[in-house]
Amino acid sequence: MELSDISGYVRGTLKSWERVIKLSRKPRRQEFIAITKVTGLGTIIVGFMGFTIRMIVQMITRIA
Repeated sequence: MELSDISGYVRGTLKSWERVIKLSRKPRRQEFIAITKVTGLGTIIVGFMGFTIRMIVQMITRIA
């Protein structure tokens, strides 16, 4: 890969990022609250799953 190829790739990537940033906007309060609730719920679910798996593994290792 030549330097000009790398340079072109980097420029293209930066242009793409610039396009995304220009299209993005700050979320409204209601959107932010909804996103926060969904993220929090997802975190709680994943944590509960991890806790449950750990408890099952501990029970299995005590029996074996």
